[in-house]
Amino acid sequence: MKKFLFLLPFLFLLVCCHKNNNTQWHYYEVGMKRIDTQWRDTSFIVVTSNSKLIEEVNADLQKPIDQRRIPFGYLRRGSSGYNHNGRHWFRWHFEENTWELADATAELFDGRPYTDVDLHVRYWVDTVGRYACWDAYIKRELKTEYNAPSNAPGN
Repeated sequence: MKKFLFLLPFLFLLVCCHKNNNTQWHYYEVGMKRIDTQWRDTSFIVVTSNSKLIEEVNADLQKPIDQRRIPFGYLRRGSSGYNHNGRHWFRWHFEENTWELADATAELFDGRPYTDVDLHVRYWVDTVGRYACWDAYIKRELKTEYNAPSNAPGN
């Protein structure tokens, strides 16, 4: 009986803290309203399983681009296996299920995904902490789940 009691906390942690593999993740491409000459600054990818946010994003996707809101989220290091633009894997991503859609944000959070955030990821993650490109909008839902290739940086 003592052996069982010793294992009880470990079993509790295993059951409570195990990541749910049945989570329905939704991946979205974030586009930019402005035309940029640096192709890596033209889009990035966000993900959520938050049903309220998914509803909000789907409602925004029905609006004209100039009426869509800005994705605004906490930054974390690494691509998390999905944040890329073409063959470029970003060294950052939005923390899943904590980002939101905003009508406006402070200028401090504005920047370009590659030229500003990716090239200065330490500053953005450690000092600024959040990101919301003023020209960004949810462009479309992606129907693919991402598995980062072994050479994707930051995983």
